[in-house]
Amino acid sequence: MALSQSELDELADTLYEAYDTKDPIEPLSDETEFTTEEAYEIQAHVFDRISDGGTLGHKLGLVSEAKQEQLGIPEPIFAPVVEETLLEGPVQVDEMISPRIEAEIGLVLGEDLEAPVTPLDVVTATDAVVPVVEILESRFAGWAIPSAQDVIADLTSAGGVVLGESMRDPSEVDLVMESIAVSVNGELESSGIGGDIMGNPARAVAWLVNRLADRGEKIEAGELIMTGGIPAAIDIEPGDVYEIEFATIGSISVRAE
Repeated sequence: MALSQSELDELADTLYEAYDTKDPIEPLSDETEFTTEEAYEIQAHVFDRISDGGTLGHKLGLVSEAKQEQLGIPEPIFAPVVEETLLEGPVQVDEMISPRIEAEIGLVLGEDLEAPVTPLDVVTATDAVVPVVEILESRFAGWAIPSAQDVIADLTSAGGVVLGESMRDPSEVDLVMESIAVSVNGELESSGIGGDIMGNPARAVAWLVNRLADRGEKIEAGELIMTGGIPAAIDIEPGDVYEIEFATIGSISVRAE
């Protein structure tokens, strides 16, 4: 049975309070079953309350079949990105619930994208390829995530975004073979390549554009599209230094305090 608007609002209020107070909660699905589309409705309510109208772009999650199977959903998930989550300086761990760090390839669009689109359309519309580090954050205690619907509602575990300083023309970057290595205090921790993202990060963005069209939405010029985590996410600990090295598009250093 579909949830009423008041029930959706109540779930969004619960999630927003956790976002605002940094006090973790139990997964929403522990008490209430809701569909994927209802999860996106909850997400939209939370986003409207925290964004103040500012949108940096969109982010993708669960871009591998293994992760989709683990959480029982047949497709990636997505969320708009709050402009205020763009971070500068050290990550303040005590101001978050339980942050994790994840490296991604970002695409900055120079043109609007409206469905239907192909990966080639995405590359053609891309103005620059940029290195991105996402600081993941779950509003659920202990990163308890029993369903993809919980993750969707929780803005796909959005926390913060760190952008690298370099911007490369897409014609100069092999998105499939672009490699990423993440080191913690000088020790290699994880690695991967762009092809880990649905075979090609541009394919993930094309999927996003076409999926957003089902909701009457589109991606606009100037947006940053975070194409999904490549190496495995790593817990952030105060005092640690995280070095993220991309093959051709630059590097990012993040210190946790």
